[in-house]
Amino acid sequence: MSFFPLCNINNTKGSCRVHNFSPNNWEKVSSGDKVLWALYSDGNKWISKKVSKLKEGESKTIFYNNFNIKTEDNVSPLIALQLRDTPLPPILNELPINEFQYSSNPEWRSTVAFSYKDCQTSYQGEINPFPERATLLTFHPFIQYGDIENYFVFVNLESSPKYRYTKIEIYNSNTKKFIDEVEVRSNSINVFPLNQYNIKQENLPIFLCRNMAGIPFGFGINRSGPMLSLEHTHPPGSFVVHGARFNFQRQIKKSWFEILKKR
Repeated sequence: MSFFPLCNINNTKGSCRVHNFSPNNWEKVSSGDKVLWALYSDGNKWISKKVSKLKEGESKTIFYNNFNIKTEDNVSPLIALQLRDTPLPPILNELPINEFQYSSNPEWRSTVAFSYKDCQTSYQGEINPFPERATLLTFHPFIQYGDIENYFVFVNLESSPKYRYTKIEIYNSNTKKFIDEVEVRSNSINVFPLNQYNIKQENLPIFLCRNMAGIPFGFGINRSGPMLSLEHTHPPGSFVVHGARFNFQRQIKKSWFEILKKR
């Protein structure tokens, strides 16, 4: 329950429905009324805004466009929502810690949604700050064909409000051939189109970032339908059930990072 992400993707309408009740009934968690706060980075400081009070058991939907945040064509500041008992100052140098004892099995999640005309897609999610010294490796099977616009979405949150910039590299996993690299920004929703690469159905693309981590999504939109789709991939360690899963993840990343070189 550290933070709930509120995003916009292109010209869809982004929202986040926050729930003030426990995700299970067998663990003791903090109950009672809470206040929902929003935090976003201006590149130098965290800006905080009080959003609403949520009574115990209440849910409330918050829309990204209500904050009138300046966005660019392919990148927007991520809004991190947090339930709290105590107020926040209007400006912070780092993200505040979570105040409550809460369950992490299952996670305390929100409903993150995107709507376009009469259709909507959503997922149950939360986000915690990523360490600055982290990496991304994801295989991306979510490209759709036909009259579909495909996008890769990279969402990052870090404790520091300072914007960092780096590159995500794209490769063909079959041939190991370098396709392209795109710039991404920390504490932001980064969106870039995939149809321009004409990736064949038999070629699974790989996206990697050597010095930033985040949540990768595949986003598809059919404007004539209209229809939306949103899927996120999981880190390599999530496929390990027992044992030292993060050691296994490091081995997978190290192997692929050595194989994939720009050439």
